[in-house]
Amino acid sequence: MLILYIETNFLMAVAKGQDLKAEDLLRDISSSIRIVIPDVCYIESLTTYKIDKRKRLEFQEEMDKQIKELNRDKTSNYARLFMGNLGEARINNELLINDIQDRLFTTIDQLLNNAELINLNKNLIQNIAETTIFQPEAWLIKNDIMDNLILECILDHAQLHTQEDKAFISNNSKDFGKPEIKAVLSNAGIKYFTTTQDFLNWFNSRSSN
Repeated sequence: MLILYIETNFLMAVAKGQDLKAEDLLRDISSSIRIVIPDVCYIESLTTYKIDKRKRLEFQEEMDKQIKELNRDKTSNYARLFMGNLGEARINNELLINDIQDRLFTTIDQLLNNAELINLNKNLIQNIAETTIFQPEAWLIKNDIMDNLILECILDHAQLHTQEDKAFISNNSKDFGKPEIKAVLSNAGIKYFTTTQDFLNWFNSRSSN
C-alpha cells in the first residue's frame, strides 16, 4: 500500500481542468493507493475558489463597461462586432465560473468519500503558533503560513507511517519543489512529484517490477 499526499493545488488543478490525469486518478483510485490530505486544504481550496471567482466577476464588470461604451458607437461595424464578441465572452465567463464551482464541489465530494484526512492536532497548532510568533525565520517555506502548515501536517503523518511507501503530488513547485523542501520530504521517505502524470509513470513502473 502506498500513501499519496495531496494538497490544495491538486484540488484546484482538477477544478480548473489543469490536470487531466488527476481527474483520472480520482475517478478510478487504485486499491494500492491511500490518498491522504490535510483537512485545512479543503478550506484553503474554497478560499482560493472565492478569490478566483471575485477576479472573474471583476473582469465581467469591466466587460459590461466596455459593452456599454461600444453600444454608444452608432456607425462603426467593428464596434458592433466587438460588442457582440464581448457579450459572448461575458456569457462564457459566467459559464466557466459555474463549471469551476461544480468541478470543485465534485472533487471535494470524491475526496471526502475516498481520502484520509490529516486533522490538526494540539501539537501541530502549538508548533505553528510558536514558530509564527517567535521564530518566523525558521519556516521552511518563507512567508506562507498555510504551506508550512500543510507541510508540517504531511511530515507529522509520515512519522506515524515509517514503514509505508509515500509520495506527494503538488504542482506548487515554487514552494514545495525547492531543494531544501524536497530534501526534508525525502528524509521523511516521501517522493515528490509536480504532476499526476509523473507520479503515475513512477507508480506504474514500480508496480510492474
